[in-house]
Amino acid sequence: MAGWNVGPVRIGILGAARVAEYAMIAPARSEPSAELAGIAARDPGRARAYADRHGIPCVHESYAALMSDPGIDLVYVATPPAFHAELALRALEAGKHVLVEKPFSMSADEAAEVAGAARAKDLFVAEAMHSRHHPLFSRLAEILRSGILGDIKSVSGVFLAAIPRNPDEFRWKRDLGGGALMDLGVYPLAWLRDLLGGEPEVVSAHAEIVGDVDASIEAELRFPSDIVGHVRAAMNAERFAASLTVDGAQGSLTVTNPLVPQLGHEIRYGRDNKWRTESVAGPTTFAAQLAAVCATVRGKRAFPLGADDYVRSMAAIDAVRSKSTNEFS
Repeated sequence: MAGWNVGPVRIGILGAARVAEYAMIAPARSEPSAELAGIAARDPGRARAYADRHGIPCVHESYAALMSDPGIDLVYVATPPAFHAELALRALEAGKHVLVEKPFSMSADEAAEVAGAARAKDLFVAEAMHSRHHPLFSRLAEILRSGILGDIKSVSGVFLAAIPRNPDEFRWKRDLGGGALMDLGVYPLAWLRDLLGGEPEVVSAHAEIVGDVDASIEAELRFPSDIVGHVRAAMNAERFAASLTVDGAQGSLTVTNPLVPQLGHEIRYGRDNKWRTESVAGPTTFAAQLAAVCATVRGKRAFPLGADDYVRSMAAIDAVRSKSTNEFS
């Protein structure tokens, strides 16, 4: 992989977004292999205010200026999804590694185009699927491999949130890549793909349309070995909820809050009256993700999610969308 071998990874942020505050800025402050080097936004004034607030040393007047800065090693794309693929391609053309917020793009075709450009340039690209970097997922894999649950029959993932319908909220705007599937459903799809080590066939799906986006989505999936999958996501829920459930021939497992386990989680598994509960210590999901990104860019270890995982992530979203029985955004 093309890149630099010494010193911290110098990161430039595209988009003065809320997500960057906790997903990139906060973990970078405590990660010795990362350095916040610059920011650019569509509104330079907003970028300057954001930089002042967060102590980012350099404000670029445009996305192009940041991408051409030789003092930037990696570009973090934190804009609405509609712009992800275009900006990733431009960053790659400028010779930068790229971390793209989820969902990676608007479609699997867009993601595949980015993957091809990354291979041609020998540069690193990944989707910021932070939850999968927490040690919780390694522990879940251990439990499933142990056979204590027996043959796995079904797995379900849920992510519900209450997202206000504010005029400036892109998640309620179709043209910007909003909707429950893209913003929330991408997570349980990723959790199931991670646990089962394969890609799903979508059996059926149904979306609840509010305005011009899917406010909620449910889908039935089939994984290798005839394992049944179910995902549910909603951004018009009354409260936050995130969970994973695995049912096996000899027992079951439930995880509360696989999304951000650092804020509190529990694994409960067993059968009948014999149940175990545990939690997994570790860094925040965002810190673990950033450490993995920097180690990969510096050639210290392979990225744990694998090359082109973001293409498969978007392919799963596309498949759910295509099977929806309701008019879909």
